[in-house]
Amino acid sequence: MREFILLALKAKTSPNINLDDLVGEGRLDLVCRVVSSALFLSHKIRRDTVIHVAMSGPRLPPKMVSFYGSTWAGITPDEKAIAETIKKALSKGASLALGEEKDVQPGVKVAKKAFETLVKEKSETSQLIYLHPKGEDVRTFKFEQNPVFVLGDFLGLPKKTEKFLDRLGAKKIKLGPNVLFSSHCPVIMHNELDRKEVY
Repeated sequence: MREFILLALKAKTSPNINLDDLVGEGRLDLVCRVVSSALFLSHKIRRDTVIHVAMSGPRLPPKMVSFYGSTWAGITPDEKAIAETIKKALSKGASLALGEEKDVQPGVKVAKKAFETLVKEKSETSQLIYLHPKGEDVRTFKFEQNPVFVLGDFLGLPKKTEKFLDRLGAKKIKLGPNVLFSSHCPVIMHNELDRKEVY
């Protein structure tokens, strides 16, 4: 199993989303591209992958929208279709109390949960990995079972969040010599693991 956690600091958490202006909705366009890159191959879905989007923008944070490749059905990889699914999730999750979770449709869940809460949970059962330009090269890194990859959006991760990851023992790895778009990272990470034929 492979998991990704995207911290989307400005992504809107109320369901009042303008699908014709995803950039103006806290860079929801970027969120949708990361989801697509994490879950889709040509003509099929990665059934071994989960991506959690931790959304912290206005007006109902925190919200966690999670996509499960193992049960995903009926969604195409284009940005607008994924944005519509996120909007649906936020609508269904608008009244959730902290810690509550709700099924949205096959392969999609929404929760009232903070990024830090999920990351701490995952650190207890999985290898926690922070994608960072100053980390160890991905091609020399030793992967364990059930890696969970943490990445930021266009703003990156705040310093206090990086310190939090350090305290949890997260390993830093880089995907190459250049800083990449967040939406490129899942594709490259998958390719490296595919070539090693692990997890």
